[in-house]
Amino acid sequence: MEEELVCPSCGLVKEKSTVEPAKMGDGKLPLFGRQPLGSFMGARKPSIEEMRSKVSGNSTSYGRMKMLSDFAAREGSYADCGRLIERVGERLFLPRVVILQAATISKRVTQAPHRGRLTVAEVSAYSLVAACKIEGVASASIREILVAFADLGKRVSSSAIFRLALESPVRTFARRPEEYLPRVLARLSMNRRLSVRLAKDGVPSSAYLGTLRGLAMEILARCDQVALEGKRPCALAASAVYSAETVLAAQEARSLRVTQRECAACGDAAEYTVREQCAAIFGGPAAALRSQRRLTLAPQTAR
Repeated sequence: MEEELVCPSCGLVKEKSTVEPAKMGDGKLPLFGRQPLGSFMGARKPSIEEMRSKVSGNSTSYGRMKMLSDFAAREGSYADCGRLIERVGERLFLPRVVILQAATISKRVTQAPHRGRLTVAEVSAYSLVAACKIEGVASASIREILVAFADLGKRVSSSAIFRLALESPVRTFARRPEEYLPRVLARLSMNRRLSVRLAKDGVPSSAYLGTLRGLAMEILARCDQVALEGKRPCALAASAVYSAETVLAAQEARSLRVTQRECAACGDAAEYTVREQCAAIFGGPAAALRSQRRLTLAPQTAR
């Protein structure tokens, strides 16, 4: 007689049955082995249906799919902007606060209504530009940000940045040329020809650049603020540095140590821009500083 099972609560009687477990394999998984670092993307040998990638449309290897795994999200989403912003921010060595601020701005921009179609690259580029202005970071210019996007295969035009600046709910203010002086002077300090000239004259680089910055600040303070409107602040900073060098050279009775071309390269501007701004905007304040210095030197010479 077969054994029976009786439920203690309801009294239901059922015959006892034995279920044999399925046969287990040898524990080896032929399709899976030690994979490269990263998230799992599938078997090492893809099937026929997986041979053609949805990203490029061509035959793609496993390693290529691993490189493109961070672009598997939906196109145009907020996560896409965040990933792109983080990659460009790390490429330009931007502070973490700028990257977080740019991610917040991109979310507000994508949620706001716009007249035209926006791409992920355009929103990300504008968000980085706006975040740099809000956080007061002048180490990366608009041109450098656009070049960084182009290096990653994302082409963004400057006109798209201007259009987003007009339609964006995030309001930013124009930067002052004084904020770009440290950036221009930092680039100037890496000039090899200037370093050799300073070493030959026996002048410390820090003392020279500090004096140059003080004179540039004084020249900018003496300028007509209306004349500075509508000009690129980084180009104005480069022109102010060159005007300060002309004043310092006249004070020390020596030749110029830097050229207009070198100052223009430090400010991402053209040489003719620096030449025109030095003549039209900074010519008067620089001449006033030179004459003021000569008046103070006259009594000392008489003694």
